[in-house]
Order: sequence, then C-alpha cells, then structure tokens
Amino acid sequence: GAGKTRLLRALVGLEASADVDVRMGMVPIAQIAPHKRRAVFAYAAQDAPMLAGTVADNLALARPGITHVAMHDALAVAGLDQLVMRLPHGLDSWLGEDGARLSGGERKRLGVARALLAGRPWLLIDEPSEGLDAATEAGLALRLDAWLTATGTGLVVVSHRPAMLALAVEKLELG
Repeated sequence: GAGKTRLLRALVGLEASADVDVRMGMVPIAQIAPHKRRAVFAYAAQDAPMLAGTVADNLALARPGITHVAMHDALAVAGLDQLVMRLPHGLDSWLGEDGARLSGGERKRLGVARALLAGRPWLLIDEPSEGLDAATEAGLALRLDAWLTATGTGLVVVSHRPAMLALAVEKLELG
C-alpha cells in the first residue's frame, strides 16, 4: 500500500512514474525513456508472469542467446537446479499455463533466475522469498549474496522478511 512495488515498476519502465521523486543521476526517471531504464534494471516481480512453455522458454525471456549452462547456473542461485534436474525433461520440461506445474515459491524463484540471466547492472526483486520456508529462504539469501558479490550487480529489494533485507546495504522504509 505504500508504493514499493510501484517504485520498482517505475524504475524498470513498467509504470510512468513513482509517487516519490526518483532520479537516475540527476534526471527524474519520468524523463528517461522506458527502454533505457530496462537496459539498467533486471526485474523479478512479486508475481512474475510465466509462459505456457518449458523451463528453458521461460528463462530465455531474459535475453537472447542464453546457454543451458547459464540457465543451470541461474537456477542454482535461485535454488531450483535440483528440482529442474528431477523433471522428466529437465530444462525442456513443460510448465503449463503460467507455470502451473510449479508451486508459488518455485515460480517466484524461476522469476529470480530469469532476472539474474538478464545481465543488467541492477537487480530489482519484489518479495523474492514470500511463501518460502525459513531454510529455503536462508539458502536463497546466501546464494544471492554470493552472486551479487561475484558479479558486482547492485540490488534493490522489496521485502518484509529479515533474511532478504539483510542483503541490503541501506534500508528505506515506506509505509
């Protein structure tokens, strides 16, 4: 209700503006073309949409030319690599309409993996661990922290959960 998701959507160019003064450098984001913002930010939405297709189809949306090795690496960070390896056809397993074959937490982590594959300087993640048990959440936070450090990627996270908030260097409380 405080506009946290709207802020992320504005940063990535899916909303015209946020309800707060947000700037890139000294330029208000509303004055920066959405395609230029999308070149800077990878976004894992709270309810990331999924294609009626395979795991690989959904990951390939991140950017052209993604290899299966890169997909497996991103799935490992998101904590889905073992699940995908157990599926009948691995990356080529059909997920169904809007990822129906996956649980809500698995769909959320597939969205995180897709955002990791985008290769952008900043990662925006909205409630990435909502609905996950504590152990799964702790593992995701640990792997994300290592990935962020290894890649030098910046992070903007919206979360109510302490494990995810621990990834942030600075915190801003809205609402």
